[in-house]
Amino acid sequence: MSIGVQSYPELYTMLLGWNLYDQIWDLLSQSGLAYLPFIGILLRNMAQPYTSQETKDAGSTSLRRMEVDFIGTLLFIFFGVSPAFLLNPSLVSYTPLCPVDGQNETVHPGNTGTTYDSAFSVPTEEIRVPIWWYAVVALSEGITSGANTIVSCVPDLRSMVTQADMARITDPQLKHEVAQFEQDCFIPARTQYLADTHTNADTISVINSNQSTYGSDDTEWAGSHGFDQTYYQNLKASQPVPGFAYDANQDINADTNEDNPPAYGTPTCDQWWNDPQNGLRLRLINLMSAKYWSDFAPELVSDKTKDDVLKQILFNNTGYDKANDTVGDIGYSHLAAGLGEWFQQLDTYPKLYAAAQAAPIIQALLLLMVYAFLPLALVFTGYKPGSFISGAVIIFSLIFWSFIWHLVSWTDTALMNALYGDSWFSHQSPNASLVDMITGTLIIIAPLFWFSFMGSMGVAVGNLVTVAFDGLMKPAEDSAMKGAKLIKDGGKFVWNKVNPFNEKKN
Repeated sequence: MSIGVQSYPELYTMLLGWNLYDQIWDLLSQSGLAYLPFIGILLRNMAQPYTSQETKDAGSTSLRRMEVDFIGTLLFIFFGVSPAFLLNPSLVSYTPLCPVDGQNETVHPGNTGTTYDSAFSVPTEEIRVPIWWYAVVALSEGITSGANTIVSCVPDLRSMVTQADMARITDPQLKHEVAQFEQDCFIPARTQYLADTHTNADTISVINSNQSTYGSDDTEWAGSHGFDQTYYQNLKASQPVPGFAYDANQDINADTNEDNPPAYGTPTCDQWWNDPQNGLRLRLINLMSAKYWSDFAPELVSDKTKDDVLKQILFNNTGYDKANDTVGDIGYSHLAAGLGEWFQQLDTYPKLYAAAQAAPIIQALLLLMVYAFLPLALVFTGYKPGSFISGAVIIFSLIFWSFIWHLVSWTDTALMNALYGDSWFSHQSPNASLVDMITGTLIIIAPLFWFSFMGSMGVAVGNLVTVAFDGLMKPAEDSAMKGAKLIKDGGKFVWNKVNPFNEKKN
């Protein structure tokens, strides 16, 4: 019987957990600790009849009780404690819930294609699982997988936004070109635009037309469509740009350079930005993988949304257009308010992302510990039937967290579609902040609410898992808060330096 798990790390933690179970059970058996409950059964059934009021048939009563308890305990050990069912790694699989490129590829431990293959090793020795626990795990995984299919797959918009947030220009040449393009093209074009606002009606009309299509903030970033159709055609690079051929007809020093022409040319700004082979726009788009553009094609279908991705990449590496990103279509005139809101938002967003990424790993590690601790718990509870039921409920509840997080992810996407609008990367808008607050709360609170709900129904396992979950989640939350504080402190330092209203007090 195969078992389908809920995440890549669980492929390995399941095998490691039950491997530890086998070894700890062997240790308990060889040391004799596994038989201590039988001594307890013997002493209890000898003492209780003799200390009762009716001692006439105490001996026969003790014998009968010991027979029943011994036989019952042996059956519990056989079905629920002693490793019996072979758990072959080939029987454990993971199939991503939502199709990737139209296919759901099932993977097994050791060939997932992720970094977990090198981080964890697949146990080479035989792994055996008690019959009861094998049935519990298989049933729990099956119910959770079935429940997941009830909630439809939706694009992971949170991942789309986060990947763009984390994009960085690592190529020094490209980073230099971006800075040079800003200096040679964007700043002169914007300066001319401000000068032409009341004097050049034809040019301003073209720019206004593009603003109505791409937003009023089209003039606030280097890839402005309005500037591209007006000023960029008359502006050019001040230095040769690699990838663009030298053209003597465009070189005012062609006579001087005739014997030793430059290796590269100086393209006009519109060529520099739009060239189909070496244009800056294409090279910035290629910073995001082809899989990114295909996975989120429905959300990135419009040029304006694609521009938002490029704006985010440019901000991540230069920071010059953050005023526009923080306050939507308002622009530079509200720079102070936008930066203030941005700093405040940094307290929440990294924490949200860290919690979402840590959740399935925490789940897999908790299951690993439950599997490893089971033999000790069963021995110390004297193989009582209640311990088997409680353990089964804990395992099922932990595995069922996957459905809860899938439901949270679906809710997050629905709220982003409802409240973000087209401003996927404007995290600091009030609606975006509301979505982040709701999702961040649900990621942590929803699993704990599940245990509290079971506790209110009489299943007393909630406190144990709640404490464990809080303890494991805290490092991710703390690291996110420290990272956010570092960014905020750096941002405030820069802002204090450039703020024209920040006067020194005498």
